[in-house]
Amino acid sequence: MSHFTMTPEGIAVSFSPEERRFLADVLPFLATLGMPDNDPAEERLHPPVYLDDPESNEEWWRLMGGELRESRRADREVFRRAVETEDRIFLDEEEADAFLRVVNEARLVLAARLGVEVEEDHDRLPEESRQVLDYLGWVLEDLTEVLSRSL
Repeated sequence: MSHFTMTPEGIAVSFSPEERRFLADVLPFLATLGMPDNDPAEERLHPPVYLDDPESNEEWWRLMGGELRESRRADREVFRRAVETEDRIFLDEEEADAFLRVVNEARLVLAARLGVEVEEDHDRLPEESRQVLDYLGWVLEDLTEVLSRSL
């Protein structure tokens, strides 16, 4: 069953109450980004822009980091509204893209914290961790498919 449907009103979002509760936990999870200081997710979400020039890389993040944080904050607000709404909600394509970015961010953060770098790492995870990563991947795939049909 697809959670996303393209309609004349926009992209309809429909999750079960259990799925909404699960997805609502994504935002507090993302709020822990950078805690502790050696959080492996930080590196995954902030890769070097200039591989051979640490000074330029640091400068880029100093200049652009605030804008990126603000963009992520706005994306999370769209996501929050979508998962906290008990009735069916409609997103425009920009909002759907924001929803997609939050789910992807959560998946990347979780994978980094679990040490997943290659497919074999995923296969070695405890069942519950695999299920969470797979579910987030399924939501990503589901929404991506709906968005790609609108191109």
